[in-house]
Amino acid sequence: MHVISVNEMRRLDAAAIAAGVSGEQLMFNAGVHAAEEILRFVERYPQRHCQSFTILAGKGNNGGDAWVVADILMQKGHRVALFSTCPIAQLPEAAAYHAAKLPADASVTFLADVEQGLPAAALVPGNIVVDGLLGTGLRGEPTGIYARLIAQVNASGLPVIALDIPSGLNGDTGNGALAITADLTVTMAYPKIGLLTGAGPQHCGLIRVVDIGLPEPVADTAAPVAAAFAETDARVLLGRRPFNAHKNTFGHVLCVAGTRQYPGAPFLAGEAALRSGAGLVTVAIPAGVACPPHAKALIVAKIGSEQDAAFSANMLPAVQELLTGKNALLYGPGTGREVGPELLRLLLAAQQPLVIDADGLRLLAAHPELLALDKASAPVILTPHPGEMAALLTGFQLTQLLHEPRPEQAKALAAATGAIVVLKGQGTIIAAPGAALPSYNLSGSPALATAGTGDVLAGMIAAFLAQGLAPVDAAALAVFVHGHAADLAPAPQRGLIADDLLALIPPAMAGLNPLA
Repeated sequence: MHVISVNEMRRLDAAAIAAGVSGEQLMFNAGVHAAEEILRFVERYPQRHCQSFTILAGKGNNGGDAWVVADILMQKGHRVALFSTCPIAQLPEAAAYHAAKLPADASVTFLADVEQGLPAAALVPGNIVVDGLLGTGLRGEPTGIYARLIAQVNASGLPVIALDIPSGLNGDTGNGALAITADLTVTMAYPKIGLLTGAGPQHCGLIRVVDIGLPEPVADTAAPVAAAFAETDARVLLGRRPFNAHKNTFGHVLCVAGTRQYPGAPFLAGEAALRSGAGLVTVAIPAGVACPPHAKALIVAKIGSEQDAAFSANMLPAVQELLTGKNALLYGPGTGREVGPELLRLLLAAQQPLVIDADGLRLLAAHPELLALDKASAPVILTPHPGEMAALLTGFQLTQLLHEPRPEQAKALAAATGAIVVLKGQGTIIAAPGAALPSYNLSGSPALATAGTGDVLAGMIAAFLAQGLAPVDAAALAVFVHGHAADLAPAPQRGLIADDLLALIPPAMAGLNPLA
């Protein structure tokens, strides 16, 4: 999916209208689909936290979207109170058209001045705030009644959903000293680059993209400034599986991981690979590592002797035997920082798709010669978090990028290593060698900021590789499904652990595509 600038979105809107789609229809489409996303999002809340909607409408087209959302939510039987910063007569034509359609008995309040602000009843527990105040047309910082409303909403402690962009945020730069902090941002047609850069990620929360009905010939002219991976992209990759398939159809993953100190990591990764559709998964661990409770479907290969608490060079022959018949390899989760480079060298020489994660990344940073660009090799995927990324940039002599934006870091490391780079964090960045634009992932939440979720992701990437997806697609799909699974958690912010995430992977895929 393209990520575009604010001016490019304006051009596309104008081109759609010139092609015969009315502004009223575009606004209706935006509002209807935004309402659908809002209702999907609030399903997670206990009923007492979802008693009514407080909808804020500004005097531009963003406000028009808010009027449509209010109408749709009322039609669905929800209690709605709309607060407009201007009379209907002052709204743009399309917005005024939709405002006039709101039923006469709707609760609508016109806010006259900055002192009035929102009444206390609009921000009581049980209300959900929908922000349609400013949109992408803002120049400078919010003032007057807009500044007052933004401050009130941010101080309320209530769930907040922003339409298109959190009010006060610059759609191109991501700057915004005074901006709405949203839990969900429903953006129209395409993500704007300011949602993903600067302070944008801190203000947007989850990002969902909705179709507004741009004609295909118009949409095809969109000029991207970046790329993103969204639900529509995942749906395409999670297509129907062959009905006459068997376990070997979907590949065999070998996960080489674990130490006595971290016995759970290989099993998180291994079960994640199974849950993501791999036909078989073998977990290879040092024989001295105790097996925690794990899925009985996993094949466990203990390497070495009962005294071996970590991998060592004398285990290479046993690992070499395990490589036969494998379709994807994973190395690194929980392997420890004292392991030598011999095993990683063997896996890189195996000419099989390889995911390197966790301690394997720090080992690679200490031995960058293992990934020499002049050696023909199978695809390699690196999955660093920010600390591991710093180590890799240092190891590959890219220290000048340590304080550069994350997309630039990922793109440079991909070029230097020839590997696909999955730079984890909010809006995980995926960069491939030779790709013009790194891609931002649009799923996931702070629920993933807990031990072991990276091991789960590494196993998922290996599973999609084993099933035959192109390496960059395997990485992007795994990252999105991983984040989407966390989005489905009953406790979407606190309390999710990596063990819980495993059971959420299948419903996350089914929710994206019923054929998955």
